[in-house]
Order: sequence, then structure tokens, then C-alpha cells
Amino acid sequence: MAIATMTAPLPISLFPFLLLIAAICFTICDANSNALCIQSEREALLKFKNHLIDPSNRLSSWVEGGDCCEWIGVVCHNSTGHVHQLNLAPTLSEPDEFAPCFEWEAYERSKLGGKINSSLLELKHLSSLDLSYNNFSSIYILKFFGLLGSLTHLNLSSWIPGRNSS
Repeated sequence: MAIATMTAPLPISLFPFLLLIAAICFTICDANSNALCIQSEREALLKFKNHLIDPSNRLSSWVEGGDCCEWIGVVCHNSTGHVHQLNLAPTLSEPDEFAPCFEWEAYERSKLGGKINSSLLELKHLSSLDLSYNNFSSIYILKFFGLLGSLTHLNLSSWIPGRNSS
């Protein structure tokens, strides 16, 4: 004897329950994306900033007591709050060779200079570091950056150590 089976549509009373589950999921996911940065990592970034020359003041958001995950150039992991990316390339593109002097001056002012402080080594979860097109003082690159154990991406494009830095 064959039994015929029919699939019935979900009852309408189940729909509000599914909406509730979706709302709870979005709330949990959104809560994870608001993780604050880790205090020790904020302090390491502030030490790093204190050794930089920032003529255009583009790191002005990097202040004591602030959430470093909101700072310019800093990207944190959504759920843990650990700093995992630093994007510190200049915000202005290099002008073409025929650009007026004021464009070149603005571009040069947008570059960071100074010394790369070893406090970056305290960023244990840092996986990407972009220091391209800046004017940092000379350091022993391979030894220093080799100590960043989680680093998988390093951009030092057009970086000439010591050029125009003090």
C-alpha cells in the first residue's frame, strides 16, 4: 500500500518566530562588530605615534583614551578588537611630474617620517602593515619586521629609509 506524502507550506504562525530568530542573529553579529580595541595595543600604537613626524596631522584621531579601532589607518578584528591591519600610506596620490609645486608640497606633507618604534612588536595579531611611500629613518628592516609573527602582508613600496626625515 503506497502512502502519498504532500508537503504543506509553513503555517503563517511560524513566520514571526523566524523573524525573531533573524533579529537575534543580527543583534549578536552587530554586537561583535563593535568590539573596542585592546588597551595594551592602544598604548603600543600611541608609543609608535610618539616617534613619528606627522606634518599633515593625519594621525590626529590617535589620542589617549580613544578607541583605536576607530583611528585612521587602524583596522581591528570585528569580534576580538585586536589590531590586525595598519594602513599608513599617504592619503594623497603622488602628483604627476608636471603638477604645480603646491601639489607636490601637499603630497610631501602627507608622508609620515621619524622612527619606527619597536612598540609595533606588541601588536601580536598584526597581519597587514602598509608603510609605503613614507620617509622613515633607517632601521634594520628584515630583523625588525621578521619579529612580527602574525605578519602576512608588508608593503614598503617606494620607501627609501632616511630620505627627508630627521
